[in-house]
Amino acid sequence: MTNSTDFDAPANEQTSPFRRWLGVGTLGFILIALLGFVTGVLMSAAEKGGLSTRGGMLLAVAIAIIALCAWGIVKLKPAFVTGEPQSAKTRRANWVLVACGVLGGVIGLTLSIAGLANGENGVFSNGSLSPTVALIVVAAIALLVPLLSFYWYANADEFEKRASGDGAIIAMYVYSILAPCWWLLERAALIPPQEPMIVYLLVISVWGIVWLYRKAN
Repeated sequence: MTNSTDFDAPANEQTSPFRRWLGVGTLGFILIALLGFVTGVLMSAAEKGGLSTRGGMLLAVAIAIIALCAWGIVKLKPAFVTGEPQSAKTRRANWVLVACGVLGGVIGLTLSIAGLANGENGVFSNGSLSPTVALIVVAAIALLVPLLSFYWYANADEFEKRASGDGAIIAMYVYSILAPCWWLLERAALIPPQEPMIVYLLVISVWGIVWLYRKAN
């Protein structure tokens, strides 16, 4: 006879670690992008002295989706915050990953807000930035990312390091094919000019997806 409690298990216990982390990352990316959009709408409304009907509707939809993303992140919270037994070093390594995610979100939001001054998306565009914003973001990337990476490596277990290493190797293979092929096709006027940030995001995404997959298997 089936126990009724089998149907009451929390959603995060029924979801594989790979899907859980991938879901958290995807929802987090959408949430940060929408926060930049909401900020832009509010800044535009402040300059014009009010919101248009269309702007108000878009703002309401964006806020609703942000709330849904936040709810989804809470429901899909990674395994290490669900009370599962882990060593102190593993917990520290996992929280470093969270810190890296927060740092990336703050950088993305900062660039989005800064880009609004030029009417552009500061994360993906090649538009101009103020020297202050550029220096702050560069300092965060050049100083905080290496420190967080070193601290993570010092606390991660061998399985975690191997999963990350597998992701890094495959991502490097992807880059070694993607970059020269794009360059050659660009020279032949078959595709648009190469965008460094797009290549970077694709390579990092491959690294992260393989890393998560190897962790879950």
